[in-house]
Amino acid sequence: MNIESQIITNPVARALKIVGDRWTILILRDAFLGRHRFSEFREFSKIARGTLTNRLEFLIENEILYKAPYTQTPPRFEYKLTPRGLGLYPWALMVWEWETHWVSHSGTKLPSVLQHNIQAQHELKPICVCRHCRVEVHFQDVKRVQDKSIDIVYTGNVAENMNTQRRSRGSTVSDADHRLGHIIEIIGDRWSSLVVACVFLGLSRYDDIQQNLGIATNILADRLKLMVDLGVLTRNLYQQTPPRYEYKLTEKGTSLYGLILALRQWMLDYFPPIERPFKLIHNACGHDLDVDVICATCLTPPLPEQVGFSNQE
Repeated sequence: MNIESQIITNPVARALKIVGDRWTILILRDAFLGRHRFSEFREFSKIARGTLTNRLEFLIENEILYKAPYTQTPPRFEYKLTPRGLGLYPWALMVWEWETHWVSHSGTKLPSVLQHNIQAQHELKPICVCRHCRVEVHFQDVKRVQDKSIDIVYTGNVAENMNTQRRSRGSTVSDADHRLGHIIEIIGDRWSSLVVACVFLGLSRYDDIQQNLGIATNILADRLKLMVDLGVLTRNLYQQTPPRYEYKLTEKGTSLYGLILALRQWMLDYFPPIERPFKLIHNACGHDLDVDVICATCLTPPLPEQVGFSNQE
């Protein structure tokens, strides 16, 4: 299968063109935490004023946020989530859960534990289930198949289609809210997320990833090293002379699959459909894969007003 076509036509890739940016993810995090004003975004995420203005305008343009006035003189606005923006909530829960589970570095600010306030209050562990058979979905449970009725059209390299020239990695500020800072290194940088996507799609060797992404060698080396350092990929020698390495997903890397599926579903549910030459099939039931995010305890989809924190600060 053509890896470039799989990436370019994938709903996740389309979604990452909108939300796959460090500052955009932090804005969405703050919006879901009840922060809606320009000054609040600046205070908690330490985003430069011009960058914040740019990202807010972009989110409004893509109908994820809308502006609502809260004072008339002088005019002041809050930035609220639209229905499409609220549709990202299942993905946000999966992102929060991943960070809670995997971040263990000393001195790192962990996300607060989610609490599901429905019927008997309980800890919320969001899981991704098949919309058809309601079975939890894991990476090994899904197969990719080509839809023979749709022609694969070559559309240039991934770098051009993904608009990856906007770099997202940046330095951290000591007094910023660092919750989700770990996952942002993976999904908040376009190149990092594309490198991980290639490994999910079966590529494991440096040359194959470089060829399919059209990525500069220094950037690829940096992102592969970062993913290994973060424990998402392993680096294994497969040839001695000259030394050659292959990269495989760790358990930590594979566990990204749930939040990837949640983001894919958001694109499928809230945006006009496009032809996709490749589709996902759930092995357990044989259906085309659609997913829901539910609470593992009570098996219901968590709503924003039902979710709080068990250790409020």
